Amino acid sequence: MEEENFVRPPDSVQYSSTPIMSPEIVEIGEDSTLVTGSRDASADVYVAVGKDDLDVLKWALDHAVSPGARVFLVHVFPPITYIRTPVGRLSRNHPSHDQLKVYLNEENNRRRNQLQKYIRLCIDSKVTADTMLLESNYTAKAILELIPVPTSLPLS
Repeated sequence: MEEENFVRPPDSVQYSSTPIMSPEIVEIGEDSTLVTGSRDASADVYVAVGKDDLDVLKWALDHAVSPGARVFLVHVFPPITYIRTPVGRLSRNHPSHDQLKVYLNEENNRRRNQLQKYIRLCIDSKVTADTMLLESNYTAKAILELIPVPTSLPLS
């Protein structure tokens, strides 16, 4: 998980697996690759969520998630290029390093709070929940890149 005083470059990668009672939010940059653990991924279900997708997650929990499965809550957000201020928008390069850290921390907290309702629903359903934040301008492409594609197919 990222430290409170560290600003992550947009192309960095972080992945972690989290137990049901302590879900973490993970950020993955636009040009990054996903590293998976040794756990059996066949029981994993990925659900893309936005601001108001509680019904989508409820459906997935009712119809696609089996006991012992893990749910990945995937949220794609655009890269931060401007910083909102009381006097208007500033380019990301204009504020001081400390101001940028404060703004990025506020945005991360806002996203965490937004995803808490989804995490709570998974916990209430007794399903392990992992949360991934993907920074990308291309929502569909970012989600598709999560799908592993075998490099070689077995011949029968």
